[in-house]
Amino acid sequence: MFIPEVLQSVSDRFADHPRIRCTATWSSDSEGHWSLPFVALLSGASTEFISTETAWYVVLVPRTKSVTVYPAMIGGISATFQHQSFNREGGGSLPWRLGNPCLDRPAAAFGRASWNGQPDAIDEKIVWHLERLLIWIDAAAIGELAIEGEPLELPPGPGQTNFPVVGFVGAGDDLVFWQGRTNDWGWVDLAKLPGAKTSYAMTTFRDRQLAPIRKSVWGRAIAEAAPAKTGLWIAVDNLPVRAPWELPRTWADLSAQLDTQGVQLADVFELAGADRRRRKDDRGTVTLLIGFPIAELVGGIPSKYHWIAVGSIELSGRTTKKNGFRANERTHRLIDRNRPTANSSLTWLRTVNWEPDQIRTRSGSGTGMVSERVLIIGAGSLGGAIAENLVRMGVTRMGILDPDVLDVGNLTRHVLGIDAVGHDKAAALAHALSLIMPDADVRGIVDSFPPGGDELAEELRSFDVIIDCTGSDAVLDAMAEFDWGGEKIFVSLAITWRAEGLLVFTASEATFPANDAKESFHEMNVPPTDFGDARMEGIGCWHPVFPATAADVRMWSAVATTTILEAIRLPKRRCQYFRQGFDGTVEKLNG
Repeated sequence: MFIPEVLQSVSDRFADHPRIRCTATWSSDSEGHWSLPFVALLSGASTEFISTETAWYVVLVPRTKSVTVYPAMIGGISATFQHQSFNREGGGSLPWRLGNPCLDRPAAAFGRASWNGQPDAIDEKIVWHLERLLIWIDAAAIGELAIEGEPLELPPGPGQTNFPVVGFVGAGDDLVFWQGRTNDWGWVDLAKLPGAKTSYAMTTFRDRQLAPIRKSVWGRAIAEAAPAKTGLWIAVDNLPVRAPWELPRTWADLSAQLDTQGVQLADVFELAGADRRRRKDDRGTVTLLIGFPIAELVGGIPSKYHWIAVGSIELSGRTTKKNGFRANERTHRLIDRNRPTANSSLTWLRTVNWEPDQIRTRSGSGTGMVSERVLIIGAGSLGGAIAENLVRMGVTRMGILDPDVLDVGNLTRHVLGIDAVGHDKAAALAHALSLIMPDADVRGIVDSFPPGGDELAEELRSFDVIIDCTGSDAVLDAMAEFDWGGEKIFVSLAITWRAEGLLVFTASEATFPANDAKESFHEMNVPPTDFGDARMEGIGCWHPVFPATAADVRMWSAVATTTILEAIRLPKRRCQYFRQGFDGTVEKLNG
């Protein structure tokens, strides 16, 4: 077989290496992936899970230039350590297991070679990974892969894939609440995320008699979703983990782990099955949820309560049969007791903490103002884009006020799509926003401002931040006349003609200063409105539409969102004018 020169050079470089010995030459499979078998030597003594010599394969995918190191099926490590994928057997005739150690630097996840400090040339990349493997096996052998103070990495388990996934949220008293129920068990409702692929949220926890004992706080979409699956929860003291660092592989392994913590899984399954058979509906599989306190850092003090899940558990129903046994309650109990003692493989599900601060880690420091209740007056293109930004950034308790209906022409700039055409903008936008994040709680108010009734007026007074996105002087005057019932943070936004700029007026007062806002807007040196440049939307009655692109609106919504958050952090009266240059740059001219 012809071996590319760059790969042969790698083999040559390790010919006299003191700790790496190639055991064969490079080979290629039907998909063009190249692999090289080799043996790596520990620098110290062998341990329980790593011998002095271990066999490995380095695999190169030329198309993506990816390099991965796998333990060999024969002579390789079979256990799973920290910073390693679950070390299961490969499919078919693969000569390696799939538990590849994590050898890349963390910054490699961003795909930029200049960020991670790793070599990009194929030969250097392979050599670099093999040298990193030597560091990894030495650390694994002496138990130093997890360093105290580093972020805790949960162990992998058999069967885990990205989906299905089960999400959960906690509360401030989680540790106290659940530690008071250690070794107890009960039931939990699992709601399916609307429209999502096999994604579920733990909503209401129940005792054995199905009485609610704790309800998770979710956004509107999840809170209103009916239970789609049933879960069986068990609270324990510690994460059930198999040395060095993997979730139990079989039911017998899991039962043994829980037994050391005082939980007899066979007893739980027997009683849970009996409870289900006394109900009207005893069909369907059950998801097992195991909860325990956990620290965010290695060696840290537990600060959160975490859940892990096993899927597709079959408890005996009233019609369940077993060959050679009578179909009675005694047989059903026997079947359920035997399930958790079998050596059959477990199917672990991915579980994720969906608390607001956890799911927004990609936002950096976040907003830190999730308690603010925000009212957006005007659900047009600017108001919709701003609302979406705020919800994604953690401002989730929101009201949208607008009397209009979405038309097809609105779609050129609006965040809503054709499925919302003909629907009230406020209601459609609120529905869409509530589906954006698990904690989003957005209410659509189909009405104009000022409100016509006392009930709506009282509801509007409950908001902390009032954002005007109408661009209407009449609305500003109405905001000044309305009794807000106390001090509010006001933000009024207006895009200038042809989306050349953005005007922002902010104040923190009991009454909106409309005159000051209008005078401040008027004093800004904005380009004049040129109705000769106005557009007519279709043939018919002449009705000019505002000329701006979706890109313009998205850009100004980003600037507006930043100024809104700044106004909440540092509330004061001021007017700002942001202008877009010919080269696309944005500058703030005053304020």
